Amino acid sequence: MSQRNFEPLMILITAGIFLLLLTGGVMHIFPAGVPCVGVPSEGTPAEGTPTEGTPTQGTPANSFVNSPPLSNPDSIHALLADRDSISSIFSGLEMFYQSVQKVQTDHTLLHIAYFGDSMIEGDLVTQPLRRFMQRRFGGSGIGFIPVTTPLPGFRTSIRQSFNNSWNVCSFVHPGNSEGVYPGISGFVYISGEGAETKYESPAGSGPFHNAEIIYGGKNNIRLEVLTDTASMMLSLAPANPVSAFTVSRDSAFSVFEINVRSNEPGVFYGVNFENGPGVYLDNYAFRGNSGLPLSSVPSEIFSGFNTTLRNKLLILHYGLNVFTPGIEDYHWYETAMTNVIRHIKQSSPGISILVISMPDRSALISGEYFTPAGLPEFIHLQQRVAASEHVAFFNLYEAMGGANSMKRWVEGQPKMAGDDYTHPNGAGAAKIASLVYNFLMKGYERFLQKPDSLASSKSSIPAI
Repeated sequence: MSQRNFEPLMILITAGIFLLLLTGGVMHIFPAGVPCVGVPSEGTPAEGTPTEGTPTQGTPANSFVNSPPLSNPDSIHALLADRDSISSIFSGLEMFYQSVQKVQTDHTLLHIAYFGDSMIEGDLVTQPLRRFMQRRFGGSGIGFIPVTTPLPGFRTSIRQSFNNSWNVCSFVHPGNSEGVYPGISGFVYISGEGAETKYESPAGSGPFHNAEIIYGGKNNIRLEVLTDTASMMLSLAPANPVSAFTVSRDSAFSVFEINVRSNEPGVFYGVNFENGPGVYLDNYAFRGNSGLPLSSVPSEIFSGFNTTLRNKLLILHYGLNVFTPGIEDYHWYETAMTNVIRHIKQSSPGISILVISMPDRSALISGEYFTPAGLPEFIHLQQRVAASEHVAFFNLYEAMGGANSMKRWVEGQPKMAGDDYTHPNGAGAAKIASLVYNFLMKGYERFLQKPDSLASSKSSIPAI
């Protein structure tokens, strides 16, 4: 994968957000009634730029982790022997595992929402993880897809085209439509005259069978829906903040197109493609995301997505846009991310949450690439946040091999990461997906053997 630049932001804005976090908490940044609010902290400044709240400079930026790599725990049998560690690492996943068990016994379906930054753009990590889950539990569909994409053609698991008649509102680009808020993808799409979007199933991915249009707002929406075999006119009347209408055909189709015919603007979030009982995994990539903007999604929108899509597991995979070599004080992020998880929990009762640590990354230090000092401590912070909120945690840094594993991924064979020493390539994304899948399935096997073994009244934080 080629090197990709994060969306830059002004330092003054990020410092202002930090002051707001201190004075009112992250939930008060977005009061009720403020439409389509953007989140200035969405894109952390580029490496070497002071971050939110101007954290304390401590360790020199040219320091690195001088330790042997940790053993690669593709198997977590050692952790399974420690009940306190397991109750922390798998905390709360029993709700997800109960739903997975119903998929197998009662032929139901569920969704996993995978939130992340540029590391999962283009369906990286999520595409192979989706395949792993559907091979075991069934289902054949790509799940939720937004109306448009910032990078047409980059994602190969679906082909998507659209015209310029959509007003795109997001975490970082505020709109001016009253009462319109981004969905959990970080985007909401307001149709203009003649707005169109088209989805095509690429060769080898299998056709569509059902297409569920996810929409909201207050205005009724009139639109024409076309497939490669038929067309139909629809009139949609929003009944809830997040509403849905499913288009089903007698035969499979490989093209699904929406042409808006309303004079008044309509509010759209995306389309959900499903086929039969099983597990569906939705990719919610947002470049430059620190995870903090999720707190701006109103509870009724978040819970509406959860209900409509039947979300049973929310995966939070962040950190690359927060950790900066040479910065030691991330107390602001610990506080803010704790508030994010609390907001998500409040909006998602009965739904499991899994925090995945940032991966290893390398910085150029004295002419060579190494894991920068402070990264293991930052990952421990992420683990501490998960433990304090009693949600599950997967240490991806450790699973990759620990210190300097990214260097080995870039310079070894097969090559598994890009030359930015930060982002995995296709092979590396598949490896990460297998690590996450094995982690989830180890927990599921333990749940099946002893369902109450994952519950605990306390959390412990194993040392990194």
